[in-house]
Amino acid sequence: MRTLEEAWTWYVSTRRNLRGFERLAKKYWNALPWEETNLSRDPHFVDFKQEQVIDEVGASVRELDELAILVLFSVFESIVRTRMLDEVRPELESLTHRSLRSFAKQVSAGLGEGSFHNNVLAPLKGSGADDLIEHVNQVRRYRNWVAHGRNPNNKPADVSAADAYERLQAFLDYFRSENIPS
Repeated sequence: MRTLEEAWTWYVSTRRNLRGFERLAKKYWNALPWEETNLSRDPHFVDFKQEQVIDEVGASVRELDELAILVLFSVFESIVRTRMLDEVRPELESLTHRSLRSFAKQVSAGLGEGSFHNNVLAPLKGSGADDLIEHVNQVRRYRNWVAHGRNPNNKPADVSAADAYERLQAFLDYFRSENIPS
């Protein structure tokens, strides 16, 4: 997935399909023609039990909601880092002094792989996008919490997948519109 829209489409369709399978298990499981259609002998379905399917799909949806935030933020981060590097590269490459070229390499490394908060978002503060940056930081903090084991002692404010998508898309819309001065 290379765009936020692709990541969102993946999440929505996966969630819809899981919920559809859950509904099938809850409402229609016993009415399925297991013997008439050989479903009971299909190796993919032979071990499926109604209550187990319902439980497992519910657990999958809960995990999917948090996994979606990881995916959405990863795609978003890649887009923003790439754009920032594309914007600063010509300036960095024009430097001729050895010390400045050394610092330019550090700047490039920071934008490409360093702390997203410190190297990418923090320098944008004061550009008129402070609220958007804080919304992105809320998603980033939640993503970090999920990615690093969901420690209950340092849980950030909840962010849903829909909230994450809306906040990240709002930032990208602003960012793409050239509103953020260089």
